[in-house]
Amino acid sequence: MAAEPFTTDFKVYLMDLAAAAGGVADIADDDILDLALPQEVAARAGLAEFFTVALSRDAADETQGAEYVTYGSAILDSLVEMGLDTGRALRLHAALTSASMRVPPNLMQWIDSSIGFEKCRRPSMESTAIELHQQVVFTFVVSYVSDEKFTDDIMIAVDRHTLGDDTDLLDSQVNVYFADAGAGRVDAADNADAASAADAQTLAHPRPLLHPHSEVAAVAAGILEESALPQHMGYQRQAALYCRQELSKLLRYYHETIGQLKSREESTTDADRRRRLAAKIQATLAEKERRSVDLIERYRVHATARLDSAAVRIMPKVRARLQVQHMRETLHQDVFYNLASSSIEPIACPICHRRSAVMYPANTMAKPPENLETDFVCPRHVD
Repeated sequence: MAAEPFTTDFKVYLMDLAAAAGGVADIADDDILDLALPQEVAARAGLAEFFTVALSRDAADETQGAEYVTYGSAILDSLVEMGLDTGRALRLHAALTSASMRVPPNLMQWIDSSIGFEKCRRPSMESTAIELHQQVVFTFVVSYVSDEKFTDDIMIAVDRHTLGDDTDLLDSQVNVYFADAGAGRVDAADNADAASAADAQTLAHPRPLLHPHSEVAAVAAGILEESALPQHMGYQRQAALYCRQELSKLLRYYHETIGQLKSREESTTDADRRRRLAAKIQATLAEKERRSVDLIERYRVHATARLDSAAVRIMPKVRARLQVQHMRETLHQDVFYNLASSSIEPIACPICHRRSAVMYPANTMAKPPENLETDFVCPRHVD
């Protein structure tokens, strides 16, 4: 039996978000929400005090004035930003001492032992910089429903700068202390007496390019679907075992019933009786088909997910710009050392967003994607 498509539902999150902001949300229809927000909250988020959102394309087309909330829509960015301001989504800052905010002297050795560039010479360091990076951690509640209901909490983490899948990095960050975004900041002014002008410039924490929340959410949704699929299919396999047992009993019953009716039809010489038995056989076959479909549908596992919360975690990282020689070409790749977790992070693949400690030159791909702005990809895309 095929599993149902995986869906992500914003309805509960948006209703909770409106309540957390001091507003209200009314369910006008299955996929239509009317939201009312306090004037100051709406103004900060660039939203109207009263507006309608649609959670499906059909609902948006059928409802005048409704804005379609989906990945890539401007209103989603505004709503997530509102969540950051109201506390529905937390903003946390890794608390580090000033002494920790420096480039490790043996950084290149750690990179050599942690990252491999296939078909290339040993990389060399071109430049380093300390930057503040944002990691968005989503918590989804996934429900698997058939004749029974099971729920799982799944955490998905995405780097807001590289769009890399940080979920597997959460374990390495378990000992990092995160405080409110206003605490634990390290500014150049705090170390003016001890730091040189160059050190002060390094400690100013430049912030690299941030991808919109809609792009981050879209990547998280893709990772979520992939992460939940094995559990979904596991529940479906369990349900299929019970379904086959019940279906076997059902089919055996109808096989015997139809056999008896056909035997009676063949043994009678009364034309009217034969017509009645033939009609009864057809009705029994139709009933068998209907009950079989109903039984299969009852044991089909439907998977849905709702966004429960989000947290933006801000951590300082060393961006190491590397030069890598591939044949006669000089390629470049950024490698990040997380100062909070004291670890080299595997490189985020620009195509699939998965992290990998082994990278290949993009020009070794059979068909490199158009407008690929990086020089390396992970092994999944190299033949």
